[in-house]
Amino acid sequence: MRIFTTALFLYALFPGKSNAQGSLAEASSAREVAAYPVSLYKNATSVSQNLYNGRQYYVYDARMEEHQFFHQRRWLNGTVLYDGQQFDSIPMLYDIFRDEVVIRHFNGDHVLLQTVKVDSFIIDNHHFARLEAGKDINPQMRTGFYDIIYGGKSRTLVRRTKSRQEKIVEKKVIAYYPEKNFFYVFKDGRYHPVHTKKSALELFPDRKRELRRVLRENKIKFRKNREMAIAKMVETYDQLAR
Repeated sequence: MRIFTTALFLYALFPGKSNAQGSLAEASSAREVAAYPVSLYKNATSVSQNLYNGRQYYVYDARMEEHQFFHQRRWLNGTVLYDGQQFDSIPMLYDIFRDEVVIRHFNGDHVLLQTVKVDSFIIDNHHFARLEAGKDINPQMRTGFYDIIYGGKSRTLVRRTKSRQEKIVEKKVIAYYPEKNFFYVFKDGRYHPVHTKKSALELFPDRKRELRRVLRENKIKFRKNREMAIAKMVETYDQLAR
């Protein structure tokens, strides 16, 4: 009905045309009108089709108490920069053990994103970026996703890992995933590994007193909250070094 109505409208605009010419114009215009919403739909969905065009991901060890994901096993809405395009409010999971990003398809399937196309993503208020060894980070550091916990001049990264281990409980094999984090601080043109309070202070020997004081004033215990302590110390150093 929409195509027919449009054709009548075009005919009314050009009454002086011959019947043959009018018919051709009507048919051509009708095809253009009909094709326009289709082209709009294709343009709007071409990018998202690229996002959902990955392999299916199967959740392994689904019945275990511990899991392979970052923070939680449930879907969390996040943002991903994929193949140069940004996608918001995407249900996703981050498999730390395999260092892979998983999203939920419209039909409920788990879709594995192509790692090399994931520039960065934000999940649970953590900003992860894919960094390449020898290009973005030190050659001896592993290419993969790093959590940017401080983005100032002395950029601070966390490489989050989980290892899969097994134990036997009542003749059943139980899988568990202990987590281990590796911290890196950018200074003097390269990233320095930081694990202890001593190693953090040695990076900034001229500001040791101030850095100890800021932890004390904010009641941050390094051993109990290493991540917060390192980020606070680095941020304080950058402020003092201005």
